[in-house]
Amino acid sequence: MVAESDTIISHFIGSIVYLHEGIYNIGSREFSIIDGQQRLTTITILLIALCHRLGEFNESEERDMIYKRYLIDEYIKDSNKMKLIPAGINLRILKLILENKIDELKDGEKESNLFINYKFFFESLDSKEKTLTIIKGLEKLIYVEISLEKGKDDPQRIFESLNSTGLDLSQSDLIRNFILMDLDRETQDRVYEEYWVVMEENCKTREKSKIVQLLSDFIRDYLTFKLQTIPTKGRVFEEFKINYEGLSKEELEKELSEIKEYSYLYRNILNPEKESNKTISKHLKYLKILDSKVINPFLIAVYMDYKKMIIDEKCFLDILKLIQSYLWRRYICEYKTNDLNKIFTTLYKKIEKDNYYGSLESYLATQKFPTNKILKENLKIKQVYKDTRKLKYVFERIENENHNEKIDFDEKNITLEHIFPQTPSKKWKEKFSEIEFEKMESLKNTIANITVTGSNSNLGNKSFNEKRDMEYYGYRDSKFLLNKWIASQNEWNTAKLDERFDIIFDYIIKIWKAPVINETVKNIEEMIFYCKGPRSNATGTKLNNNKFKVFKGSKASKEFFNEAKKSNQKIVDKLIDEEIIVEYEEYYQFVEDYIFSSPSSASKFILGRSSNGLVDWKTYEGEILGNYKN
Repeated sequence: MVAESDTIISHFIGSIVYLHEGIYNIGSREFSIIDGQQRLTTITILLIALCHRLGEFNESEERDMIYKRYLIDEYIKDSNKMKLIPAGINLRILKLILENKIDELKDGEKESNLFINYKFFFESLDSKEKTLTIIKGLEKLIYVEISLEKGKDDPQRIFESLNSTGLDLSQSDLIRNFILMDLDRETQDRVYEEYWVVMEENCKTREKSKIVQLLSDFIRDYLTFKLQTIPTKGRVFEEFKINYEGLSKEELEKELSEIKEYSYLYRNILNPEKESNKTISKHLKYLKILDSKVINPFLIAVYMDYKKMIIDEKCFLDILKLIQSYLWRRYICEYKTNDLNKIFTTLYKKIEKDNYYGSLESYLATQKFPTNKILKENLKIKQVYKDTRKLKYVFERIENENHNEKIDFDEKNITLEHIFPQTPSKKWKEKFSEIEFEKMESLKNTIANITVTGSNSNLGNKSFNEKRDMEYYGYRDSKFLLNKWIASQNEWNTAKLDERFDIIFDYIIKIWKAPVINETVKNIEEMIFYCKGPRSNATGTKLNNNKFKVFKGSKASKEFFNEAKKSNQKIVDKLIDEEIIVEYEEYYQFVEDYIFSSPSSASKFILGRSSNGLVDWKTYEGEILGNYKN
């Protein structure tokens, strides 16, 4: 530590660059800080904390020296005698902290970085010895002072050069300084308060227990919507400057006014509860659960059309539901998410204003919108319990769109329940043959085996009949629509899983609708096929070049018959050497996807015998690959 070392005589903290009116300016002089605001603000907050602690430790002489030399100018003829004058609301916060009027800070002000940092410093200075040591350390700080004269030097260019690494300031900080740099202090304060503070507030959201600031993200999304191209995260400021440089102050303020209006919509996207229309708020919440921020440039554009009454409430809600269906279906089918960047960047431009919803639906239908058939095949085996938030979202929509009494799924006691338990007891195991038990185990985290309950801890791994009949807590006493059919069953096995899946899927295709024009399979590569034998279980897809991709996780037989013995053994040696498969006692398992030359060569390897891939590869429903053509 600098303060405690006798050998370290100084510590360099960088440069402080400021702008002044000129050498002939008389009276009290103000300097606009171009670079070093964060360092000066941090040191000022630390000095205030030191003053307050020195007062408590009866070190009045040291306290007065810091207060009068570094924090105020007692001779200035102004009600505000502070030496550091931050913009906007930060001035009030810093003034109240300096005057030790913490009780007068509002709740939102107590969440500001100024107060959080002050509180950290104050609580850290918990002894007189530590306080005096920190003062000794501050005395060793040195910096380079760079003075620029207004009208002669170019502060913006110098500022950008000093921050070219992007390490010191966020993209929004750079944009803020670009906007405010050439304005006089009075105009700076007005523009900062009227536009920038509002946008900062609108772009705050809570993630778990922490408030995060997403203003840089908002500006990036706004520019994406405007420019129809996505600026890289490190070039948002550059793109902003390119598009807004050269505007007059009046023109720039007009642009800021528009950006601010969009920030209110962004606020509602980040915090759906702030949207006054409860139905729209609910569907914004659903989109947030689907966690695809890439849609935001498109969403703010359509949202603004709704606010301007270019589209009505029904059209806007239909669009929110369509986007949910598109995102959720693709999530279930595990389609690549990087495609979405390109799709949503230009999606707004694809809309025909005289056929707003129809043109949007038609276009999305051509962008790998999973059909009901493909969705069913994927959902039946999808381990949906991996993402409980998205699964609760599915059940919430099913329950509340088919139930007169709406259920609040935010209640803490509403949880997900495995009908066939995650850790089945001996009673469960005794109900099944070894093969069926193994299948139940493989499907326990699929949607057919999971339901919702307010009594999870009471049900646990009890037998099915106990779960069904338990007084107050059982399925028969459940208020959930999804549990009504379960309550009428006498057993729980693979046949019941299939039945329940079909019931749930009927709800799903009515809620998460696919465009009607996309109900035929356009691309066989979107379909999943299965190949099973006594010692094998594989999934894969046929490629348009007639090759066949076997997915990782697939199991191939170790027993080879007839002519498969020779050819399969060669492939085994190759794939083990390339670390594509690993060997187990009874089978080989793929740890990476692998492309075979044809469906038949793939099924021959999986089954360990001669095979016709067009017959042995089947959909989940049992339709053979040969029924489908590229």
